[in-house]
Amino acid sequence: MNLIFKLALRNIARNKRRTALTVLLISMTLALLIFSDGYMKAMSDVMIRSATRLYPGDAQIHQVGYRAEYDAELPVNSPDALLEKLQSHPLVQSYTVRTMDFGMVSSTANNLSVQVVGIRAESEAQVSKLKQSIVAGRYLSDDDAETQILIGTRLAEELEAKPGDRLVVSLNNYETQEIEQRLFRVTGIFKMNSKFFDEGLVFIQLPLAQQMLGLGSAIHEIAFNFQQETLSGDKSLAIWRELSIANNLAEGWKTLMPELASMIGMFDYSMFIVGGILFVVAILGVVNAMFMSIYERTYEFGVILAIGTRRLTIFKLIMTEGLMLCLVSLVIGAVIGTVAVLWVAHMGIDYGDMDFSGVALAEVLRPELRWQQFTELPFAVFLMTMLASVYPAIHAARIVPAKALHRSL
Repeated sequence: MNLIFKLALRNIARNKRRTALTVLLISMTLALLIFSDGYMKAMSDVMIRSATRLYPGDAQIHQVGYRAEYDAELPVNSPDALLEKLQSHPLVQSYTVRTMDFGMVSSTANNLSVQVVGIRAESEAQVSKLKQSIVAGRYLSDDDAETQILIGTRLAEELEAKPGDRLVVSLNNYETQEIEQRLFRVTGIFKMNSKFFDEGLVFIQLPLAQQMLGLGSAIHEIAFNFQQETLSGDKSLAIWRELSIANNLAEGWKTLMPELASMIGMFDYSMFIVGGILFVVAILGVVNAMFMSIYERTYEFGVILAIGTRRLTIFKLIMTEGLMLCLVSLVIGAVIGTVAVLWVAHMGIDYGDMDFSGVALAEVLRPELRWQQFTELPFAVFLMTMLASVYPAIHAARIVPAKALHRSL
C-alpha cells in the first residue's frame, strides 16, 4: 500500500500545472459552496427578521376569523388572560397590543385611505423597529396627552406634511355607527423601506384609537417576539396551543406570511441548483485531468501489466491519486471559503432600499459560517471527486498491454 501512495504522489507531481489547476477547480467548488450556503442562510435570516421584527412581530394572536376580512368588530377575546400568559412565558421576549381599522387621513393637500393602528408606544418599541425608523420629528409618548400621529415618508410626501403639521383622521365608530373625526398633529415621520408600511400605515395612541372606534378597551391584535427568533417557525411548540384559547388563534410568521415562507423554502432548492452546477463542472474537470494523466502513461501501464501487475492495483493507484487531490483541495477550499465569508461578513452587503416580494431588507447582509459547511459540504465534494475518479480508474485498469506497448511517447 505504501508503494501505491508513493507512485500516486509521484504521478501527481509529474505535471504540476495540471495538478494545480485540478486542485484549484475542486477547492473553488467547495469554497463557492461554503460562501453560497453562508450567503443564503444570512439572506434567509435577514428576510425573516426584516419581515417580523420590523413591525409584525414573530407571532400574533387574533380572534378566529379576524384575518379573513380584518373585521374590526372581531377583537381578541380575554386579552388580559393572554397577556398574563405572555408575561410569564419563558420563550417570550416582548409583546404589545394593537387595535386597527381602515380609515382616511386628510391634509390641505390630499385625502388618502390608510390603515390606522393604535399602539402603546413603550411596548411597541420593544416588539417592532418603529421607534428606530423615525427619520424626522420624534416617536410617540404614552405620557403625552396631545393627539400625536406617526406617518410614513411616502405618505408624508403625498400629504405634503411634515412634523408639526395637522392632519384629520376619520374612522368608523362601531358603537354609534357614525364617522369619528379627530385632528392630529404629526409627531414623527418613519421610514421602513417598504411601500406598504411607508404609504399605507399611520400610528396613533391606543386609547384614542379605541375611543374613535368605539371599542372600549378591546384590541384586535397581540404581537410578540420570542427569545430566539427561530422558534417562531416551529409549529410543534406548546405555546401555540396555550395561547389559542377563548376562540383566539396564535400564529407564527410562516402562517401569517405564507409567501415569505415559500420564498425562504426556495433557498434550499437554490442551493441544490448551485451545487449541481458546480458539481457538473468539477466532475468534468476532474475526469478530463485524470484521462489526460492516464493517456500520457498508457505505455507505462502496459509495461507494468505485462510483467504481472494486477488490474486491481492499477485501479487503486488512480483512485489514490484522486484521493490525494481531493484531500489537498478540501483543505484549501475550506480556507478560501472561510476567508471569503469572513471578509464579506466584515464588509457587509447593503441592499439599501431594495425589497424582495414586499420585504424590505432592514439590515446589512453578512454571510454566516455554520458547522455544516465544514462537514456536509466537504463530504459531498469528497464523494464527487471519488466518483469522478472511478471511471478513469476503470479505464486504466482495462488497458490491454499488447496495444499499450505499441505506443511510444
